[in-house]
Amino acid sequence: MRKSELAILFSAIIILFSACRKEETFANIEILGHGGNGLEVVNSLYHDNSLESIELALLTDGCDGVELDVRLSEDGTLWLYHDTELDSGTDGTACVATSTDSYLSTLHYTTIDKEALIRLGDIPKSYLANKKVYIDARSAVSCTNSSVDLNIFLSAMLDFRNDCLESTEIIMETRNDQWEVAFALAGFTTIKYITAFEQYAAVLTDLPTVDIIVVTNETITKENVAQIHADGKEVIIFGMRSAKSTREAYRKQPDGILADNLRVAIIEKY
Repeated sequence: MRKSELAILFSAIIILFSACRKEETFANIEILGHGGNGLEVVNSLYHDNSLESIELALLTDGCDGVELDVRLSEDGTLWLYHDTELDSGTDGTACVATSTDSYLSTLHYTTIDKEALIRLGDIPKSYLANKKVYIDARSAVSCTNSSVDLNIFLSAMLDFRNDCLESTEIIMETRNDQWEVAFALAGFTTIKYITAFEQYAAVLTDLPTVDIIVVTNETITKENVAQIHADGKEVIIFGMRSAKSTREAYRKQPDGILADNLRVAIIEKY
């Protein structure tokens, strides 16, 4: 079954379930597919960050965008890959940052469908029209215990932004405060991940340019979300696997969620 047919099937299922339950809606909350159509193949059908997973998510009615894990290759090209080293999920070795584009182009995930690793630029720009692209910029290089060059990464992201349609919104999560400031100065909407709400006060003080706080569902309350909103910032919640936890996240009224089960997220929203 082709991806377009799968997307139509998923959309039909979502409409059917949504028509049966209208007690509570969360129309203003955006749904972003985590790593494309989700991080777990059992729900997403394809490996996260693969072109197949991303296209399936973006073609599904109710999906507002995708979260992608982005790494810089030895040649200065942006590639999609979640884990720190290639041998944890592909037929390759070493790290993205220590590998050439020609080598990375030969690699496939070790899943049933053997999806290929892809560049960020391989995603059709038409699929990103009117969508939000959440970039998780992964700068650490475990193979050399170092980090990639900020200027090269930023330049590559600026090129990608210029190549996208005007209706595509790019938001950036970085793992380094210096990176956050640099991307904010370049005009990107920036994201800060916190592991506990107690860290939020330090973000306000030390990183005033941060636009969005991302946090797991279990570490934030509805009152915390309201406080962040009062400070003029947005909230994205992730870490939900079940319908119950997804409903809990929606009731906290964030601006968006990262969905690991896209179909459940859309059904529970409507």
